[in-house]
Amino acid sequence: MEIKKVKLLSMHIQNFKGCKDRTIEFGEKTRISGANATGKTTIFDAFTWLLFGKDSLGSSDFDIRPLDANGKMVDNIEISVAAKISVDGDEYDLKKVQKQKWVKKRGTNTREFQGNVNEFEINGYPKSQKEFKEFISEIVDEDVFNLITNPNAFNALAWKKQREILMKFVGSFSDVDIAEGFGEKYTKLIPELKIASTDDILKKYTKAKTVLNKDMVEIPARIDEISKQLVIADVGALEVEKTAKEVALQKVEDEISGGNSKLEEINSKREEIMTLKFHLSEIQNAENQKLLLESTDIRNDLSRTRDTLNDLKRDVLNKESEIRDAHVKYEDHEREKNRLLVEWKSEKAKAYPALTPLEPLMDDSFICPTCGQDLPEEAKQKRIADYEARKTAYESKYEKDKAEFEENRAKRISQIEADGRSAAKSRDKFKTLEESLIKEKDELTTKLADAQREYEIVKKAVDGMPKVADVSENAEYKATTEKISALEKEIEEMSKDTSSMELKAKRDILKDEISEITVRIAAADNTKVKERIAELEEGQKEVGQKIAEQEQMIDLVEDFIRAKMKMISEKINGMFKVVSFKLFDNQINGGLKETCECTVNGVPLSSLNNGHRIVAGLDIIQSLSSLYGVSCPIFVDNAESINDFNVPEMDSQMICLAVTDDKELKVESEVKYD
Repeated sequence: MEIKKVKLLSMHIQNFKGCKDRTIEFGEKTRISGANATGKTTIFDAFTWLLFGKDSLGSSDFDIRPLDANGKMVDNIEISVAAKISVDGDEYDLKKVQKQKWVKKRGTNTREFQGNVNEFEINGYPKSQKEFKEFISEIVDEDVFNLITNPNAFNALAWKKQREILMKFVGSFSDVDIAEGFGEKYTKLIPELKIASTDDILKKYTKAKTVLNKDMVEIPARIDEISKQLVIADVGALEVEKTAKEVALQKVEDEISGGNSKLEEINSKREEIMTLKFHLSEIQNAENQKLLLESTDIRNDLSRTRDTLNDLKRDVLNKESEIRDAHVKYEDHEREKNRLLVEWKSEKAKAYPALTPLEPLMDDSFICPTCGQDLPEEAKQKRIADYEARKTAYESKYEKDKAEFEENRAKRISQIEADGRSAAKSRDKFKTLEESLIKEKDELTTKLADAQREYEIVKKAVDGMPKVADVSENAEYKATTEKISALEKEIEEMSKDTSSMELKAKRDILKDEISEITVRIAAADNTKVKERIAELEEGQKEVGQKIAEQEQMIDLVEDFIRAKMKMISEKINGMFKVVSFKLFDNQINGGLKETCECTVNGVPLSSLNNGHRIVAGLDIIQSLSSLYGVSCPIFVDNAESINDFNVPEMDSQMICLAVTDDKELKVESEVKYD
């Protein structure tokens, strides 16, 4: 992209702050020097006031009116700043004048100050304030101007604003574009990236995992609660009640069918049958009690083995999560170690540039530029002495800067080595941890398999247990049953037909009661309870699988974020020659936190000396000018801190404001830095 070039060619300042009347011609590199309070910053303030009505720090609330000897503002004078600028070679004359408005009060000779009035001109033609602002905004945006004219402006911004600006270097790539650029690695993630951000996707799967973990914890408790419903039904009492009803029914039917002739004998036999059936119930109940005791022990074993199995399943899942976390941290520290190794090699390869000697004194250096004659011997000796002093100072400064460079380089190398050792130590720690966790997981997996086998054995034993005890082979039970059968046959033979409406009604009632008892006996079946337990256990397996699926997606999203952030960091830092930006911090939980920290060779900007901070700011300006497509004059304050060895090659006009011992302001165009 072609860059619009804006240059300041000249400026005429009148009555602006401490500058009464001064015209300044500017070159590609202009040095303005003098002692403190001689008006260096005033020149920068005058230029920004002309363009935007603000000082060089961006404040619109500052005093531009000069002060008298008593420190009071001087009234009734015009303040004006005029500048000739060039925009891609086209020249424009800009002027701004501030006048005071005084109004005479009616009936008096007293004038009252009513405020300031600003007047504007472009190429000698008067313009309104709106027209003037629109003209300037077409040349350069005010915010952009501040960023590309002051080396300290960008780093003075809040880190979030810095980051927002830097992200413009990346362009308008979407997460989908980035994911597709990695081939098939993130294919599973792309459909979700089309409709949601990475933060929303992470929240979605983390929330789902939390809900599923809650279900995984609750299911065993629900199984235990349902298991309590598994009981050996005491049907003995129901059977006794049913038998009594049947005897009564048979008695009624006998009365209906047999009349009264053999009723007493039949009733006697019925009573005997009832007694024998009670005895059968006692035998059945005794065997059922034995079965109940046996069942209780086995079901306790089932509950114990189920708890052990569920605990081990949770332990395996937790251990797998710990392994993944340890592996992520291992990879992070491995990458950090490798990055530090590259940085160490780069730092090792750096060398301070060789000394560029000062240009020697030529013969014409001893000729008067006015008359063309040789200078007097005294003047020649003074010029030689000045040259030697300047040479000595120049070489001394070179050695000082070189020593400072070597010292800082040694410190950086030492720090990188320390950081590298720390990263390697952390990497090894997490590698050892991962291996230990894998071993623990393997042990847990073996225990889980053993617990699963034990659970299946106990469960099979529980499922195979009868609902009631089998008494078919009990000798006493068989003999009693046979005696009952014989008596029932005798009664059958003795019974004769008879009828009675009352007896038939009683018979119907007894039949209904017997049917109800039969239903109650059938309801004691455990089939539905066992089916529910089986459903819950299957659901537990499904929940475990779903948790694993959520964790896989969480890992995939976090891996994509890291890959995306690495790509963004590399792209942004590739735009700069001197500075680098740390855009992300690794968190303890393995995630990434946004940040923005400017560094030079790994050293934070805040730890650099003023000269290096200026150089860093110039490097940032060079890239920002390319980003915004415009270059403007750069005003470098405290320029005594920089020199030709560390100033990067700039495409913009440079105006350096340097503190010297000169009592009067000194302007030099097309100069080299100290």
